[in-house]
Amino acid sequence: MIKVGHTKKAKYWGEYKVKKIARLAKPVLCYSQEKGEVEFMPTIVQIEWKTVPSADNNEYWFPYWQTIEGKEKYGQFAPMIGANALLELLNEAIKQDFFSREFLQELGKSINKKLDNQLA
Repeated sequence: MIKVGHTKKAKYWGEYKVKKIARLAKPVLCYSQEKGEVEFMPTIVQIEWKTVPSADNNEYWFPYWQTIEGKEKYGQFAPMIGANALLELLNEAIKQDFFSREFLQELGKSINKKLDNQLA
């Protein structure tokens, strides 16, 4: 599994360093009709690029791992995350200061606006 401080290279984009990792306290237990019980471990990773690919920094990555038949495997496709696991990951990322104050304020405004509209 990925670790803070690792330096890797992304195809087409270049080198990056892992700054922070938000993980679940424990994997999500899933059931596959083909494989039986599977452990699903999504993460949010904050990275720092050697050469930033865009003005938005592309600094958040969402890799995941699965343990299938006792073997841990890196997920190759976009993860599908349940609301509970996503909330836990976001809370952990917020605790670790992944996001700027401005980002959190804008997110808070969006959340409050949505909640106010639902209550009206």
